[in-house]
Amino acid sequence: MSEALYGTATLVVGGRTYTLKPTLDAALLIESRFGGLRAALESMRLMSIAACADIIIAGAHLKPDEHAVIAGDVFRTGVAKVSGQLTDFITVLLNPVPPSVAARGKDEAVSTAQ
Repeated sequence: MSEALYGTATLVVGGRTYTLKPTLDAALLIESRFGGLRAALESMRLMSIAACADIIIAGAHLKPDEHAVIAGDVFRTGVAKVSGQLTDFITVLLNPVPPSVAARGKDEAVSTAQ
């Protein structure tokens, strides 16, 4: 997978395909909805249908008025299946640097403190 596509997730929920992109906007929307990305992960652990819909909306950059339809699709697909995939997406938001970039590493910054 190219670094530009790192973390992009494709989900099929209720016969619809959603492409979730790990952007700063998505992370901020999820943070504001849940009070942080860790709280969003906890909602996935609790298998919340509404929370799954919220994360799909944020990650796929959809309009909030699509929430009811997406929540229904999550229910029909199975919240256990969808929440597992969304857990992976949130994890990427917590660690947005592709492994190939992290593996290259960078020299430590030289301190200017005296």
